[in-house]
Amino acid sequence: MWLVRRSSKPNARTRWTALGLVVACTISLAGGLGARADDVEDQKRKADRRIAALGQQLEGTSASLAKAYVNLQKTRAAIPVAEQRVAQAEAALARAQQAQAQAEATEARAIAAEDKARAHNEAVAQKLAVAQANEARAADKLAETSTQLASSQDALDAYAAEVFQGGAVTESQLGMVFGSTSPQDFANRLVMADTASAVASDTIDQLAAMTADTAATKAYLTSVRGEIAELKRQAEAALQAAEAASAAATRAREQAVVAKNNAITATSNAQAAQAELESLNAKQTAYAADLREQRANEKAQLAAAEREAARLKAILVERARQAKLAEERRLAKLKAEREAKIKAERAKAAAAARKGSSYTPKIPAPVARKTTPSNYLSYPAYGRTTSGFGMRWHPVLQKWMLHDGLDWGLACGTPVYAAAPGTVISAGWRESGWGNQVLIDHGIHRGVDLVTSYNHLSSIVKWGGSVNRGQLIGYSGTTGYSTGCHLHFGVYEDGTPVNPRNWL
Repeated sequence: MWLVRRSSKPNARTRWTALGLVVACTISLAGGLGARADDVEDQKRKADRRIAALGQQLEGTSASLAKAYVNLQKTRAAIPVAEQRVAQAEAALARAQQAQAQAEATEARAIAAEDKARAHNEAVAQKLAVAQANEARAADKLAETSTQLASSQDALDAYAAEVFQGGAVTESQLGMVFGSTSPQDFANRLVMADTASAVASDTIDQLAAMTADTAATKAYLTSVRGEIAELKRQAEAALQAAEAASAAATRAREQAVVAKNNAITATSNAQAAQAELESLNAKQTAYAADLREQRANEKAQLAAAEREAARLKAILVERARQAKLAEERRLAKLKAEREAKIKAERAKAAAAARKGSSYTPKIPAPVARKTTPSNYLSYPAYGRTTSGFGMRWHPVLQKWMLHDGLDWGLACGTPVYAAAPGTVISAGWRESGWGNQVLIDHGIHRGVDLVTSYNHLSSIVKWGGSVNRGQLIGYSGTTGYSTGCHLHFGVYEDGTPVNPRNWL
């Protein structure tokens, strides 16, 4: 049995110590996982940035091909990260299982120590109970013997008084001898005296025995009480040891529960990481097949787009030729009109001279071509430049391709304005990948026919006719071969694409 405890619960210090050990165990495991998780997340962020950059490289690619390629690249980038997560999860699982085994072993040792302390406490308690019972019996015996000893001593004292002093009623033994009236009376008295003497002798012997027994009992009682004091000290120490063992066992149980929960969590994490990796591998296989199909479609569409681009260029070249011819005819007409005016003015001067008067001919200025400032075109919209003009490597088709304009990142639905006065020569859907497109011819400038294009529009406002600088022509979008909302702005000189910054 347990001795009565001062408290049935661990004290505050014990509880806080146990809690601290549990928290420390949890933080240690979570901290190690967190540090490694940061490495994985950093790799993921880098991969996400690389995937985001593909949007610019894939501009001008069909959405289906771009999607297939981006999906494949995402899985390729995600698989190493997933593999690392699996490895880390498995390592964490191994550590958690080892911690669980150690915690359970510690718990078993703590329980064994508690059982041993409990048994020791029970044994000491039993010894103490026996010693206390022996003390009680010895005390009772000592009290009884003391009472008997006192009674015997009183009887012996009375007998001695009778022998040597006599009494009021009974004669002394000498009186019985010398006061005999006859030999027979003497003999009788003598027998009585011997009997009394024998009784007194027995009483003396009993008194001596009881005195010795009393001394022995007192000595035993002293010894037992010393044993009880020692056993009480041992019992207190055993109780404290049992309480400490119980608190240690409680802490060990709590730590074993935490370790088991950590192992369960680590198992779940490892299974989830493995499932994610298997899913990514399956997706990668599917995306690779999809990409092969989309690449074949893209090549066919690219051939069609190139034919459309060639057709458009031919149209623009012809328009440029016609515009230049018209410009030459306009300049020739102006020059002829100037020559006619000069001739007329000179005729007036000659007629005046013949009449004896003077006339200063009004010579018109020479005919000159129109001058155009370097920043003739206004920005059709304002946004961050996401892709510039120039050759660009296509990661899917594995070849260099011209990005023939400027891309500005704009939210879908942003107003788009005409960059300069001109005439809308084409507006509508273009199968070449531009989606909704508006083409504006601004006429001859710097000796070339200047045309601007506005592509991937979500909707068109101006479908034809003349436009003024800054007039609304549509709204930005992501139609055609586009990977996100933006405006692709192009500039053509005599049908050939050039860097728009040359005119902005």
